[in-house]
Amino acid sequence: MNMTLDEVLSKVPEKWRPVVAQYFPALAAMTAEEIWAWIQLILDGNTAEALAKIVPSLSKAEFLANFEAQDAAWAVANAGNAQKMALQREAWSAVLRILLATALAMVGL
Repeated sequence: MNMTLDEVLSKVPEKWRPVVAQYFPALAAMTAEEIWAWIQLILDGNTAEALAKIVPSLSKAEFLANFEAQDAAWAVANAGNAQKMALQREAWSAVLRILLATALAMVGL
């Protein structure tokens, strides 16, 4: 089952659409076997490896824009907060959960 970006975005909550739009090309370029292997990484708790499978497919400009946007949001949210690293892990975990839902939708589940 092939879905367009617009079809996928229509199934995603509004606040997560920019994230899905950012990473959709990387997921769309994967074979079904690669998507299942990627999903398994997330299910097994290998979130850093799962993220690494998505990030290298971004152009430098896309990666930097995403990083700068995330960094600015984290800096504001974490001003004076000793738990900055924990919040960053939570944010990426949320991103991966949304991307997992996207991947499942792409394969028809």
